[in-house]
Amino acid sequence: MKRVLVTGPAERLADYAQAARSAGWEAIEAALLRIEPRPFASASLRAGACDWICLTSASALPFLELALASRPDLRSASLAAVGERTAERAVALGLKLGLEPAADASTLVRALLARSPQGARILWPRGNLSDDFARALREGGLEVEDPLAYTTHAVEGGEPLPPAEAVFFASPSAVRAWHERVGESQRRIAIAIGRTTFDALLQETEARFFDTISLPQPTPEALGFVLAHLDLETPP
Repeated sequence: MKRVLVTGPAERLADYAQAARSAGWEAIEAALLRIEPRPFASASLRAGACDWICLTSASALPFLELALASRPDLRSASLAAVGERTAERAVALGLKLGLEPAADASTLVRALLARSPQGARILWPRGNLSDDFARALREGGLEVEDPLAYTTHAVEGGEPLPPAEAVFFASPSAVRAWHERVGESQRRIAIAIGRTTFDALLQETEARFFDTISLPQPTPEALGFVLAHLDLETPP
C-alpha cells in the first residue's frame, strides 16, 4: 500500500491521517513539531477596541479564549481567519466572521488590506517563529498588536522516519524541522497545506523531492482528494 507521512498540523494530525486512509493510503502520523501555549496575562493586551481579530493558526485559540474572557469588549471586533475549522472554533467563542476563511496567510493579508481603512487596529495572537503576517499588514498602513500566544518546538529524538511515497507538511516550520532532522533522504513527493508552506518547500528543500504540490484548501478533505488523484506512475 502507498504510504504518506502526515507531519502536521499538531492539533489535527489524526484528522488528516484519517483523510489519507480514506483515500486508500497508509497514513503514518509523524509529528515534527510540538506546540506549547504561552501563559496568558491580561496586561499583554492594550486598552481600546480592535477592528479585527486575526487567526492564522488554531494554536492561538487557547490564548484567544482567555483574552475574550478577560476583555469581553474584544468581541466587537470582526474575525478574520485562515482555515474554515479555525474560523468555526473562533465563532463559537462569540466572534463574528467578517471575511470568508482564507486558504493561507498571504491571502488573508490581501483581503484585510482591501477591506480596512488606514490605521485600522488588528489583534493577531501569534507563534514565536515568524512575524511576517504583522509586518505585511503594517507595511499596508494597519496597526497590529501581536502578543505571543504559543511557541513551536521541533520534536527531538524518536525513531527514524519510515520510507514513504509522499510527505504532508502543514507549516513552514515543519519544513525546516524536516530539513534539520532528515537531511539527505530518499526523494518523495511533498504536499503542502497551503501556499506559504509550498513556498517554504521550494525555497528550502526543492532538490529533495521529485515533486511539490499545494492543497487547494487547508482541509483534511483536500488532502484526501489530492492523494486519491495522485499519479505515482508518471514522473513529474
